[in-house]
Amino acid sequence: MNLRSELNKIEELLGVKFSENERTLSLKIMNLKNNSPISIDVDFEESVSPEEEHCLVSVYTNNCHLQLQNCNKIIVSSMLEEMIFVSESGNFISGMIISKQGDCSLYSNVDKKTLSSDFTTLSSEKLLSAIALSVTEMDISN
Repeated sequence: MNLRSELNKIEELLGVKFSENERTLSLKIMNLKNNSPISIDVDFEESVSPEEEHCLVSVYTNNCHLQLQNCNKIIVSSMLEEMIFVSESGNFISGMIISKQGDCSLYSNVDKKTLSSDFTTLSSEKLLSAIALSVTEMDISN
């Protein structure tokens, strides 16, 4: 997956262009619920080939700083009006979800088996991450 082409889809979804500074791409959006700014920084890491492209994604809000390292997949959905930054390592997956409205969620080190398990058997805490990250297994981008 070409991560940079997915960033173009983010710009289309949000109607905002990334600004570029060396290896870092940045943009700002507003959380519509509380009218506060959200900054998203994408730092590309050196890789041996485009197929192994990785980036570090940082999100800054008035209340928190979220960071997803080793992001190797980005899913942008116009239908859901959100983008999902994904990092996979072995049997575990992490995902940072940012909506066009400015909501941010981070699910870290979720066992991939959870995504395909019977959701009725999961605790409410695990159910939330399983549902949120299950879209990483299908093609929802448009």
